[in-house]
Amino acid sequence: MRERMPTTEIRAWARRQEAVDQMTSQPGLVDFASCSVGEVVESADLAILAMPIGAMAEVVSQFPESLSSESLLVTDVGSVKGSVMREIGTLVREKGAHFVGSHPMAGSEKKGLDHAAADLFVDAAVILTADGSDGREESDLEKLRFFWGLLGSRVSSMSAQRHDELVGWISHLPHLVAAALSRVVLGTESEAGEYSGGGLRDTTRVSGGPEDMWTGILCDNRSVLSEQLGRFIEELESWKMALDELDRDQLRGFLSEARRFRETL
Repeated sequence: MRERMPTTEIRAWARRQEAVDQMTSQPGLVDFASCSVGEVVESADLAILAMPIGAMAEVVSQFPESLSSESLLVTDVGSVKGSVMREIGTLVREKGAHFVGSHPMAGSEKKGLDHAAADLFVDAAVILTADGSDGREESDLEKLRFFWGLLGSRVSSMSAQRHDELVGWISHLPHLVAAALSRVVLGTESEAGEYSGGGLRDTTRVSGGPEDMWTGILCDNRSVLSEQLGRFIEELESWKMALDELDRDQLRGFLSEARRFRETL
């Protein structure tokens, strides 16, 4: 934001004073930072909830009751939208502000200000979700399309249900599979790490993400993810059967189809 919107006032909240000190020690990074939600949100036009979904309700509850919120638009960067739209959206509207969900498909397994990058959202997909709860929906969506567009993102919108299904396939299931692969391979073969190449590192990279955040994501999208995981288990059973029966033609077909699908990314 600082690089692409240099004249915009940026106010940041963090729950730890150490994080506030880290932000304010970097000249020009933020205009104001505090551990007080009320101080940060006061007079804001846009508030972005950039924290694990499970922490959002407590933060919104600290929005001041005297908030001049008629024009305040609140969004988030959570990875699940059904529960956020129902619970957090309701809390925000009770404060008199407006809410539209955002999910930028960007980031890595790293966390903290030390890993911040000015080009994080360039060419990244951002999905917006709204539930039609107030008459400003189109206006709010347009504001967020403009905001994320300034950061270089490709912006689209869809229902919360469709978002959770789609992101389950492209983010949550891959993370679960990467974590399971880490447990099976690295937890079984003590020398795997010493001799592994890029293949194992690439396929397990995302499992290095923070477990508290990902526990919340998996639980919040559990009904969708359970069904998708069932589909994946069926796929693995097909591979196992082909191996057990030494069916080279089927294995070659599986690999060929997988390669063609991968080439479409």
